[in-house]
Amino acid sequence: MLARQGRRVAVTGIGLMTCVGETPNTFFQNLMDGVSGIRRSARLPETHKVGGVEFDSSRHFSKIQLLSLDRVSQMAMVVSDRALDAARLKPEDTSRCGVFLGTGMGGAESLENAYWNFFKAEQKKRLLTVPLAMNHAPASQIAMRHGIHGECQTFSAACSSSSIAIGDAYRRIKDGYLDTVLAGGAECMLTPGVINEWQTLQVLATSQGEPSTGCRPFSKGRTGFHIAEGACIVVLEEMDGAMRRGARILAEIIGYGLSNDASHITKPDEAGQSRAIEAALCDAQVEPQDIDYINAHGTATLVGDVVETRSIKRVFGDYAHAIPVSSTKSSHGHAIGATGAIEFAASVLAMQHRAVPPTAFWQERDPDCDLDYVPGKGRPVDRLKTVMSNSFAFGGNNAVLVARAVE
Repeated sequence: MLARQGRRVAVTGIGLMTCVGETPNTFFQNLMDGVSGIRRSARLPETHKVGGVEFDSSRHFSKIQLLSLDRVSQMAMVVSDRALDAARLKPEDTSRCGVFLGTGMGGAESLENAYWNFFKAEQKKRLLTVPLAMNHAPASQIAMRHGIHGECQTFSAACSSSSIAIGDAYRRIKDGYLDTVLAGGAECMLTPGVINEWQTLQVLATSQGEPSTGCRPFSKGRTGFHIAEGACIVVLEEMDGAMRRGARILAEIIGYGLSNDASHITKPDEAGQSRAIEAALCDAQVEPQDIDYINAHGTATLVGDVVETRSIKRVFGDYAHAIPVSSTKSSHGHAIGATGAIEFAASVLAMQHRAVPPTAFWQERDPDCDLDYVPGKGRPVDRLKTVMSNSFAFGGNNAVLVARAVE
């Protein structure tokens, strides 16, 4: 079949699991109220503060099933169910349906357990460690769960992984290769070994008051982010087909931009980020002044927040000061490969509720971060038609999504 160019792409369902909510409404309300899901975890040393999810796998899977499922696959499968339920969809032609999932580390828990047993010289071996731990396991398990016979793709590009998954799914539908895609990300790397290595990088928030208030994006005195786990999947459909079946259209994806810094493995680059933002605007065929809200990558690192602020100002000029820009990582933490999907969902929900979520725990103005970061509590807005979600990753991979409301 020849690709059909220029088809419209609808968002018809959202399924998520985060430390601040497991339904879209609860998640968004907690964001608006500036609630944090960052806590001390019984699974980690007391010094670690993370965004852990209270997830009872036995409610969703049998003991036999759990033998072949890492925690990351379990979460991904559950949110895929939730997304399809929300979309009220059971794909008929599964050869025209796909799964596009982003993850940074895949089955981190299974891999760490295997290495722990090996170096402790214990005889505990798990037959399925390799298929449990591989990055492609969550996407494969979702495809098998729902009998999806079209493309099944995994994207692993650090913090931009799930934004790329959504963006590439949008392109597949737009160009006519698929009609429906479950797109998003999942990440479960809350293990002692992994968190210890993140601490070594000196990008994690240090103790400032209560554990839940340590991440303060764009604020003076910020020290970094909190690692979180979670999963989020959105159902994307070709617009005409979605409307014919009477689906509720949550939003339309209209733009997707990618770029690569090619300059430093961890330090972000203003020019690279700007190229991705410009590419997304060009793809969406909108002007900078058409963007009503930006969900920033906003990791609360000293360098990262300044560079992102500059990249926004570089593209938007004086109008940058008129746009609400917030980082919801202050509430839900940084779920690495799943973060882009979580933040895209927050952006779509913002349009649904006509309100922008805040940068929670922002305290004091940094002269180098001088935009409207919606500090503290969320804000109702009169106009919220077009939104942008930024994801900028270690390795220099930048992904930007643009969506608009459908009336």
